[in-house]
Amino acid sequence: LLGVHGFLKQKPDLVVSGINHGPNMGNDTSYSGTVAAAVEGTFLGIPSVAISLASWDEADFEPAGAVAHDLVKTFLQHGIRPGMCISVNIPSIPRESMKGIRVTRLGKRVFRDVIVEKTDPRGKLYYWIGGENPSWEPDELSDFNAVSEGFVSVTPLLLELTDYKAIVEMETWGLKLAGTR
Repeated sequence: LLGVHGFLKQKPDLVVSGINHGPNMGNDTSYSGTVAAAVEGTFLGIPSVAISLASWDEADFEPAGAVAHDLVKTFLQHGIRPGMCISVNIPSIPRESMKGIRVTRLGKRVFRDVIVEKTDPRGKLYYWIGGENPSWEPDELSDFNAVSEGFVSVTPLLLELTDYKAIVEMETWGLKLAGTR
């Protein structure tokens, strides 16, 4: 927002958020600052892409940069529909080891959270969220599956979150405020 309305004289052709260190796949896209920046660009009417290197370990960004460059050229050539942004996750492997690109859907995490109550040195309670590392639901069409098999994952994301089928159903519920007709 600041860049578009404060620093730039004209809107850019494309917003590229990233390359982020760490994956932004499945449910995690809801918490991602990288994806949020692409969403903001889309809200401003600018085609937008979020790009992530799918590794938390020390990584070489050069292969991901080359892949990102090629993808951005393709996205500009074909265009990105209004109301949609694209999330890209690139496996942290040498480019020659990448198997290709898959257009994917968001995967689903399986969390095994355990809440641990602890006491700090001053006697105050605090809580630590722990448990086993999350895993992913098996889904061969998911972003997680693509990256785990050595493919670049390209996931189109719609910003329209309204569940239109639920609107029709919920209109039959007779929702009312107490004291109103």
